[in-house]
Amino acid sequence: MEYRRGIMKVSLAENLRELMVKHLFEKITIKQICDETGVIRATFYNYFDDKYDCLNWIVYHDFVENNTELLEEGSFDTLFHNVLKTIDENRNFYRAAYNNVTGQNSFEDMVRSQLKDMVLTYFNHHRKEAFLHKYDNEIISRYYAEGIAFILKTFVFEKEGRTIDETIDMAKELLSHSFFDYVNDTDKQ
Repeated sequence: MEYRRGIMKVSLAENLRELMVKHLFEKITIKQICDETGVIRATFYNYFDDKYDCLNWIVYHDFVENNTELLEEGSFDTLFHNVLKTIDENRNFYRAAYNNVTGQNSFEDMVRSQLKDMVLTYFNHHRKEAFLHKYDNEIISRYYAEGIAFILKTFVFEKEGRTIDETIDMAKELLSHSFFDYVNDTDKQ
């Protein structure tokens, strides 16, 4: 029974994903999603509160749910590779989502929130115990989620962009250096 519930949830979400490539998000109705899935409206509401909840679940599914084991194992490269590969395979959807779901409940906020939770889980399992202990995992996760969100959005919109591996290298290089690594330290002169 749980397996079938999972299939229905994925089917509803995938049909929203497909509709978003063809139509503005604000114009898509629950009825359209249900018609594409071949179910009645009540079925949609068994899984999602509204289409924003469904969209947020897509991000959760793409980023977190498909990579839970990698989060726990600490395999950042493989985890980031999987996320970028999913984005690359669904680039038209991600472009539409970034462009058309703005303002309150924006797609960008959904991405940032899921990344924050993902990075928090990663830090909860793999953070060095004595490193910058005055900052808790929550604040560090929010900080790095912002940087990763920027890298993902850049990857989505680059026309002659970097490959997945080049984007992983960029992320590792940018996220592993401090602001002060990039500037001359005028205070010491």
